[in-house]
Amino acid sequence: MGRRNQHSREQQRDMAIAAAELILVREGFGGLSMRKVADAIGYTVGQLYLIFENQDDLLAIINERTTDAIYGHLRDRAETIVEPLARLRALAAAYIEFAQRHPHRFRMLFEHQLPPAMQPRPSSELRIKRMFELVESTLAPLLPRTSPARLRQTAATLWSGVHGIAALAVGGKLKWAGDADFQRYSDQLVSTFVAGLAHV
Repeated sequence: MGRRNQHSREQQRDMAIAAAELILVREGFGGLSMRKVADAIGYTVGQLYLIFENQDDLLAIINERTTDAIYGHLRDRAETIVEPLARLRALAAAYIEFAQRHPHRFRMLFEHQLPPAMQPRPSSELRIKRMFELVESTLAPLLPRTSPARLRQTAATLWSGVHGIAALAVGGKLKWAGDADFQRYSDQLVSTFVAGLAHV
Protein backbone atom coordinates (compact mmCIF):
# COMPACT_ATOMS: atom_id res chain seq x y z
CA MET A 1 0.00 0.00 0.00
CA GLY A 2 1.22 3.46 -0.83
CA ARG A 3 1.10 6.25 1.68
CA ARG A 4 1.01 10.01 1.26
CA ASN A 5 4.51 11.47 0.73
CA GLN A 6 6.03 7.97 0.51
CA HIS A 7 6.36 8.19 -3.27
CA SER A 8 7.27 10.95 -5.67
CA ARG A 9 4.57 12.41 -7.89
CA GLU A 10 6.02 10.51 -10.85
CA GLN A 11 5.91 7.27 -8.88
CA GLN A 12 2.33 7.95 -7.84
CA ARG A 13 1.44 8.61 -11.47
CA ASP A 14 2.99 5.32 -12.60
CA MET A 15 1.29 3.44 -9.76
CA ALA A 16 -2.09 4.94 -10.63
CA ILE A 17 -1.76 4.08 -14.32
CA ALA A 18 -0.74 0.51 -13.54
CA ALA A 19 -3.61 0.11 -11.07
CA ALA A 20 -6.11 1.57 -13.52
CA GLU A 21 -4.98 -0.81 -16.25
CA LEU A 22 -5.33 -3.77 -13.91
CA ILE A 23 -8.84 -2.69 -12.89
CA LEU A 24 -9.72 -2.23 -16.56
CA VAL A 25 -8.54 -5.74 -17.42
CA ARG A 26 -10.40 -7.28 -14.49
CA GLU A 27 -13.62 -5.29 -14.45
CA GLY A 28 -13.92 -3.58 -17.82
CA PHE A 29 -14.39 0.05 -18.71
CA GLY A 30 -17.56 0.37 -16.62
CA GLY A 31 -15.79 -0.82 -13.48
CA LEU A 32 -13.01 1.73 -13.60
CA SER A 33 -13.17 4.75 -11.28
CA MET A 34 -10.79 7.14 -9.56
CA ARG A 35 -11.99 5.84 -6.20
CA LYS A 36 -10.95 2.29 -7.08
CA VAL A 37 -7.60 3.47 -8.39
CA ALA A 38 -6.96 5.50 -5.23
CA ASP A 39 -7.89 2.58 -3.00
CA ALA A 40 -5.64 0.25 -4.99
CA ILE A 41 -2.53 2.39 -4.49
CA GLY A 42 -3.27 3.60 -0.97
CA TYR A 43 -3.73 7.28 -1.75
CA THR A 44 -6.76 9.54 -1.68
CA VAL A 45 -8.84 10.55 -4.66
CA GLY A 46 -7.80 14.12 -3.92
CA GLN A 47 -4.16 13.14 -4.36
CA LEU A 48 -4.96 11.65 -7.77
CA TYR A 49 -6.51 14.96 -8.84
CA LEU A 50 -3.17 16.64 -8.09
CA ILE A 51 -1.59 14.31 -10.66
CA PHE A 52 -4.33 13.98 -13.28
CA GLU A 53 -6.66 16.70 -14.49
CA ASN A 54 -9.62 14.37 -14.06
CA GLN A 55 -10.63 10.77 -14.78
CA ASP A 56 -10.79 11.49 -18.51
CA ASP A 57 -7.16 12.56 -18.39
CA LEU A 58 -6.18 9.24 -16.80
CA LEU A 59 -8.24 7.26 -19.32
CA ALA A 60 -6.68 9.17 -22.21
CA ILE A 61 -3.23 8.17 -20.97
CA ILE A 62 -4.28 4.52 -20.76
CA ASN A 63 -5.68 4.73 -24.28
CA GLU A 64 -2.35 6.10 -25.50
CA ARG A 65 -0.63 3.10 -23.94
CA THR A 66 -3.12 0.79 -25.62
CA THR A 67 -2.45 2.48 -28.98
CA ASP A 68 1.28 1.96 -28.42
CA ALA A 69 0.67 -1.70 -27.61
CA ILE A 70 -1.40 -2.21 -30.77
CA TYR A 71 1.25 -0.49 -32.87
CA GLY A 72 3.99 -2.66 -31.41
CA HIS A 73 1.97 -5.82 -31.96
CA LEU A 74 1.26 -4.94 -35.60
CA ARG A 75 4.85 -3.89 -36.29
CA ASP A 76 6.31 -7.03 -34.74
CA ARG A 77 3.94 -9.31 -36.63
CA ALA A 78 4.60 -7.76 -40.05
CA GLU A 79 8.19 -6.49 -39.90
CA THR A 80 9.72 -9.54 -41.61
CA ILE A 81 7.08 -9.70 -44.37
CA VAL A 82 7.99 -7.88 -47.57
CA GLU A 83 5.21 -8.77 -50.02
CA PRO A 84 2.49 -6.08 -49.64
CA LEU A 85 -0.59 -8.31 -49.69
CA ALA A 86 0.86 -10.78 -47.21
CA ARG A 87 1.96 -7.88 -45.01
CA LEU A 88 -1.51 -6.31 -45.11
CA ARG A 89 -3.08 -9.61 -44.18
CA ALA A 90 -0.64 -9.98 -41.29
CA LEU A 91 -1.41 -6.45 -40.04
CA ALA A 92 -5.15 -7.12 -40.15
CA ALA A 93 -4.82 -10.47 -38.39
CA ALA A 94 -2.62 -8.95 -35.68
CA TYR A 95 -5.12 -6.15 -35.06
CA ILE A 96 -7.99 -8.60 -34.59
CA GLU A 97 -5.79 -10.81 -32.43
CA PHE A 98 -4.96 -7.90 -30.12
CA ALA A 99 -8.65 -7.02 -29.80
CA GLN A 100 -9.51 -10.59 -28.82
CA ARG A 101 -6.66 -10.86 -26.32
CA HIS A 102 -7.35 -7.48 -24.70
CA PRO A 103 -11.07 -6.83 -25.19
CA HIS A 104 -11.50 -4.32 -22.35
CA ARG A 105 -8.54 -2.21 -23.44
CA PHE A 106 -9.69 -2.38 -27.06
CA ARG A 107 -13.26 -1.36 -26.21
CA MET A 108 -12.23 1.54 -24.02
CA LEU A 109 -9.95 2.88 -26.75
CA PHE A 110 -13.00 3.42 -28.96
CA GLU A 111 -15.81 3.84 -26.43
CA HIS A 112 -14.25 6.49 -24.20
CA GLN A 113 -15.22 9.96 -25.38
CA LEU A 114 -13.58 13.09 -24.07
CA PRO A 115 -16.01 15.74 -22.81
CA PRO A 116 -16.47 18.73 -25.14
CA ALA A 117 -14.33 20.94 -22.91
CA MET A 118 -11.29 18.67 -23.31
CA GLN A 119 -9.23 18.70 -26.47
CA PRO A 120 -7.63 15.47 -27.73
CA ARG A 121 -4.05 15.12 -26.59
CA PRO A 122 -1.59 15.90 -29.44
CA SER A 123 0.38 12.81 -28.44
CA SER A 124 -2.74 10.69 -28.97
CA GLU A 125 -3.20 12.04 -32.48
CA LEU A 126 0.43 11.29 -33.32
CA ARG A 127 0.12 7.73 -32.06
CA ILE A 128 -2.95 7.07 -34.21
CA LYS A 129 -1.20 8.62 -37.22
CA ARG A 130 1.82 6.37 -36.68
CA MET A 131 -0.38 3.28 -36.62
CA PHE A 132 -2.14 4.24 -39.84
CA GLU A 133 1.20 4.90 -41.50
CA LEU A 134 1.93 1.18 -41.16
CA VAL A 135 -1.10 0.47 -43.36
CA GLU A 136 -0.38 3.35 -45.74
CA SER A 137 3.24 2.33 -46.29
CA THR A 138 2.15 -1.23 -47.04
CA LEU A 139 -0.55 -0.10 -49.46
CA ALA A 140 1.73 2.37 -51.27
CA PRO A 141 3.48 -0.17 -53.54
CA LEU A 142 0.05 -1.37 -54.68
CA LEU A 143 -1.00 2.18 -55.61
CA PRO A 144 2.13 3.69 -57.18
CA ARG A 145 0.36 6.54 -58.94
CA THR A 146 -1.94 7.51 -56.07
CA SER A 147 -1.74 10.87 -54.32
CA PRO A 148 -0.93 10.93 -50.59
CA ALA A 149 -4.47 12.08 -49.81
CA ARG A 150 -5.99 9.24 -51.81
CA LEU A 151 -3.62 6.75 -50.18
CA ARG A 152 -4.70 7.92 -46.71
CA GLN A 153 -8.35 7.57 -47.68
CA THR A 154 -7.80 4.09 -49.10
CA ALA A 155 -5.94 2.98 -45.97
CA ALA A 156 -8.71 4.37 -43.76
CA THR A 157 -11.37 2.60 -45.82
CA LEU A 158 -9.60 -0.76 -45.60
CA TRP A 159 -8.90 -0.38 -41.90
CA SER A 160 -12.50 0.54 -41.16
CA GLY A 161 -13.46 -2.88 -42.45
CA VAL A 162 -10.75 -4.61 -40.43
CA HIS A 163 -11.83 -2.71 -37.33
CA GLY A 164 -15.42 -3.80 -37.93
CA ILE A 165 -14.37 -7.45 -37.89
CA ALA A 166 -12.34 -6.87 -34.71
CA ALA A 167 -15.27 -5.16 -32.97
CA LEU A 168 -17.69 -7.92 -33.99
CA ALA A 169 -15.22 -10.56 -32.83
CA VAL A 170 -14.85 -8.92 -29.42
CA GLY A 171 -18.61 -8.49 -29.10
CA GLY A 172 -19.35 -12.07 -30.15
CA LYS A 173 -21.62 -10.78 -32.91
CA LEU A 174 -20.40 -13.11 -35.66
CA LYS A 175 -21.45 -16.39 -34.05
CA TRP A 176 -24.30 -16.72 -36.52
CA ALA A 177 -21.72 -17.09 -39.30
CA GLY A 178 -20.54 -20.32 -37.72
CA ASP A 179 -16.81 -19.63 -37.96
CA ALA A 180 -14.70 -18.40 -35.07
CA ASP A 181 -11.54 -18.14 -37.17
CA PHE A 182 -11.64 -14.39 -37.65
CA GLN A 183 -8.41 -14.36 -39.61
CA ARG A 184 -10.36 -15.96 -42.46
CA TYR A 185 -12.65 -12.96 -42.52
CA SER A 186 -9.78 -10.48 -42.46
CA ASP A 187 -7.81 -12.42 -45.08
CA GLN A 188 -10.82 -12.41 -47.40
CA LEU A 189 -11.52 -8.74 -46.79
CA VAL A 190 -7.94 -7.65 -47.45
CA SER A 191 -7.49 -9.88 -50.49
CA THR A 192 -10.78 -8.80 -52.05
CA PHE A 193 -10.09 -5.14 -51.29
CA VAL A 194 -6.63 -5.27 -52.85
CA ALA A 195 -7.94 -7.11 -55.91
CA GLY A 196 -10.58 -4.42 -56.32
CA LEU A 197 -7.97 -1.66 -56.31
CA ALA A 198 -6.79 -2.82 -59.71
CA HIS A 199 -10.19 -1.89 -61.15
CA VAL A 200 -10.59 1.51 -59.51
